[in-house]
Amino acid sequence: MYKELKGYRQILFTLGHIGPGSLSQFITIWLMLYLTTGEQPLVSAALVGTALLLGGLVDALADPFVANWSDNFKNAKFGRRIPFMLGGLLPMVLSFVALWYTAYITTNATIRFIWVLVMLKLFYFTYTIVVNPYFALLPEIAESKKQRLFIQSFVALFGILGMGFAMGASGFMIEAFGYGVSSIIMGIICLLVMIGPALTVRLNNEKSAEKSQKTEESQKKNMFAAVISAIQNTTFRRYITGFCIFFLGFQLIQFNMAFITTVLLGLEPGMSSILFISSVVSGLALIPVYNLIMKKLTAINALKLAVGAFVVVSILMTFLPIFVDILGNALVVGFAIMILLGFPYAGLMVIPNVLVSEIIDEDIRKNGIHREAMFFGVQGLINKIMVAIASFIVGLILSGFGNSIEQPLGVILIGPLAAVAALVGFIVMLRLNIEGAKT
Repeated sequence: MYKELKGYRQILFTLGHIGPGSLSQFITIWLMLYLTTGEQPLVSAALVGTALLLGGLVDALADPFVANWSDNFKNAKFGRRIPFMLGGLLPMVLSFVALWYTAYITTNATIRFIWVLVMLKLFYFTYTIVVNPYFALLPEIAESKKQRLFIQSFVALFGILGMGFAMGASGFMIEAFGYGVSSIIMGIICLLVMIGPALTVRLNNEKSAEKSQKTEESQKKNMFAAVISAIQNTTFRRYITGFCIFFLGFQLIQFNMAFITTVLLGLEPGMSSILFISSVVSGLALIPVYNLIMKKLTAINALKLAVGAFVVVSILMTFLPIFVDILGNALVVGFAIMILLGFPYAGLMVIPNVLVSEIIDEDIRKNGIHREAMFFGVQGLINKIMVAIASFIVGLILSGFGNSIEQPLGVILIGPLAAVAALVGFIVMLRLNIEGAKT
């Protein structure tokens, strides 16, 4: 167990979320565009989708493995989580940078595909090693709902800033320096901001000894038993079922975002970045709104609101070409849709981890076992499978129906498909109710 964070240490801890999140978002937004566009595409869209699918599956399967490893890991000086966060950091950054130098590896398309596949697998595995223990710290460093909400709000703040950097400033960096140099800049920033959690989180030796004495025998299960045990928690099972279906629709839009702005709206990467930044600014402005919503209502009702808002926005995205024809100004339409997208963005950054922390509290009260990372691991496993499937679907649709201004049907079709998935997830979550959360 770790000491409770107070004062400025809470902010320094949350600063770390800028780094890994921005790298992952950069891949989501730009990798397909980088590899598949131009006079001679480096890799076909279908193969990029396949690589993202396989890399995402590695990432997904790594989550419960890393979670179980972290939950049972012992280090007298740094505890269960920090060694993973620091150990995976450098290989995560190096594999990320390597992706954006694919053009310099070889002229052979098959070898390029293998290179992309290997680097994606390495990136996503080390990303899990860094991020899963980071999120698993939340129930340990903050015991009350108020404090968790405070910390998670700043995690969301810096997460959205990181996402904004990946979606916004990166477009200008790409235009100025190219993909390779831009990836190096982002990698260095990631290394620097992760110093925050390493400097602020400290082991609480008394609580660690007490926890170890109570749960050492019962906690040391194999990974599969631990996954099944987490899923047997009824509240968690209901939550993750609805959320993962919605998350598939959410990721379909994310992988399609660069094509929406460059193909449907006909904008350059720099102007696309300005639009992406508008969604980030909107999301930042709405974080306090979600704090108020969760104080007045419950975390799950706030999540239902965010998911419902995304359903509406994804439906509107389906009709973007019509809106452009009516208004005659693609930029205005783009700003409007991105600002609306900020509302679900803010909720999705703030709510889920607070919600899972409340479920973990319930599980500890019932079973007396501390397996914080496993719940985040199972959530990561299922969500990342959805990410992998979404990347594969987007690659197939773009290859089959077109991803250019001359042939935009593939880009258009992804919108209604995302809306349907998000709506099904929303309907499933309507029945979810969580009780007994800490205040």
